[in-house]
Amino acid sequence: VVFQNQHRRNACQFSFACDGIPEVVNDRKSWAQAEEIAKKVTQGQLYLTEVGDATHYHATYVRPAWAPRMNTSTQIGLHVFYTFKSGWLFG
Repeated sequence: VVFQNQHRRNACQFSFACDGIPEVVNDRKSWAQAEEIAKKVTQGQLYLTEVGDATHYHATYVRPAWAPRMNTSTQIGLHVFYTFKSGWLFG
């Protein structure tokens, strides 16, 4: 998902994946912390209750078309998290 549509400039799921700017890790300590959290979450060792069962999220400075059709779960910093509404279908 991260690199979906990476061949389409600024039309992918995550802007860093298709903005044409090479990625450089400048803060190795934060990067290592993020990797450790991701590893624990994917291995089932850590559950982020703040996010819960959210399936979608976006930054506050964008307005995706799907957002009004979902339930807002929480906001952490500049990111808003959502869950599916009952009976909601893709499309």
